[in-house]
Amino acid sequence: MGSLRTYSFIADTDSLEALRRLRRGWAGWEIAEGEFRVRLREGGTVRAHVDSGVIEPGFEVSCLVADFLPDQATLPARDSAFTSHGNDIAVFRGVTWLEPRPDLGPSHTIQYSAIPGIEIPDTAVATCDFTDAIAVTSEEGALVVRLALRPGWLEVVDDAEQIGRFLALRGFE
Repeated sequence: MGSLRTYSFIADTDSLEALRRLRRGWAGWEIAEGEFRVRLREGGTVRAHVDSGVIEPGFEVSCLVADFLPDQATLPARDSAFTSHGNDIAVFRGVTWLEPRPDLGPSHTIQYSAIPGIEIPDTAVATCDFTDAIAVTSEEGALVVRLALRPGWLEVVDDAEQIGRFLALRGFE
């Protein structure tokens, strides 16, 4: 078999700069239509959403990305644990790989995904690192925004127990 093809589909510098703005005080936030939107107290909105791309035929990867919309302020005000400065932001990566499945047909493949650090099987023909989640924490609370099971959508996890498990799995406590 050929050598393993490796790719990376991670949040770019502009996305990371937009996500850094989440460290500032929030005036309100929502999850709507698969996007996570935060209106900042100082003005403007950070919009996190999903970007998807076909890395090679049969190998599609999604990535959490963000942008800053300076003139966007339509979100209603909403108190949260993140209204003050001092929010911490952590960006996480996942890994996905493609394995041929000749038992299912001559050109059939299956794509698997996991957290980094998992051993990729020797049968994998392609692998890709991708941005899959962010965690926002403050003294008052935490939430995780991650790729949802529904393709092209994000979901927000705000249950403390689920957030604790997520952060522990990712080695971030």
